[in-house]
Amino acid sequence: MNQQPEDFPERVKDVRRQLGLSQEELAHALGVSFATVNRWENAKTVPSKLARRQFASFCEDQAMQGKLEMSGNK
Repeated sequence: MNQQPEDFPERVKDVRRQLGLSQEELAHALGVSFATVNRWENAKTVPSKLARRQFASFCEDQAMQGKLEMSGNK
């Protein structure tokens, strides 16, 4: 079984707050459903490796644009 990083739900919430996005808007940006983002934030599902990579890539892109502050994760 895949293990979810303990801080993943909080990280998703933090990214959304920093960017001022709704769950639906973040889901659209990542190419996943609203329900998927909601389940991640509520620790109901574990994101796949692909989804974690996609989220990390999205965060790096936003950080490079100066829109997101990455807290110690590089």
